[in-house]
Amino acid sequence: MSPTTSVSSIAAIAVAAAFGGALGALVDPIWAIVGGLTGLGTALLISVYLIRPVVAIPVAVGAGIGAYVGGTIVDVLCEPEGCPAFVAFGATVTGIGALVGIGLVVALATRSFDEYRESVARRSADEQPPGESPRSD
Repeated sequence: MSPTTSVSSIAAIAVAAAFGGALGALVDPIWAIVGGLTGLGTALLISVYLIRPVVAIPVAVGAGIGAYVGGTIVDVLCEPEGCPAFVAFGATVTGIGALVGIGLVVALATRSFDEYRESVARRSADEQPPGESPRSD
């Protein structure tokens, strides 16, 4: 990596973590930590592991929303006195479930788009798909 790439990666990570923390702070101070970690994880996936933003961002946002919904449902069930351990467990389980589910759907959808683009490029270059005999015009 060049020095400008590493600086821009660090800036992107900081901005994503701050954005996630700000979104979480709109809900509750505890969720600011969750939002910041989600933004940090998303930025790391994009800059370090070179995962496409069109995949990483929806998965991270969906996992954060899933965690919030699961934690809120458990919080409502424990309403009179509250039970923070169960809320954290419910948020973690639903967040992981949303992460896996949304991740599968987004990965399969982007893969199908990539295959479509390859097919169109092959047709425009008049190449034959693998396994087919040449056309006899």
